[in-house]
Amino acid sequence: MAAVELHLANEMLDHFDAIRPHLNGRETGRRPSPTAMGITILDMEMDGAPGQAKTMEVVLHLIDGQPKISEIHYWDKHGIFLAPVVPFPKAVD
Repeated sequence: MAAVELHLANEMLDHFDAIRPHLNGRETGRRPSPTAMGITILDMEMDGAPGQAKTMEVVLHLIDGQPKISEIHYWDKHGIFLAPVVPFPKAVD
C-alpha cells in the first residue's frame, strides 16, 4: 500500500465522495493546498499503487449522470509518470 496525494478541485469533492467506495484504497486526511486556491489535497493509501508513487490522478467520466472511474495515474516524487506494470505471460517450452 502506497501513501499518495490526490490534488482535487474543491468543486469536485462531492463527486469524489461518490466514487471513493470504488477505489482500492482509503483516505487518511484532507488539507487545503498551500500553493493553489480552490484545491484540496487528499492523503490516500492505495492498494496496488507503485511503491515509489507520490501523487495520483483519478480520471472520471459521467455515465448517466454518475461519475465512474476510467483510469488512475501515478507519478513519483520528481513528477515522472509511472506506467502501469503489465505482467507478461510465461514462455511455454
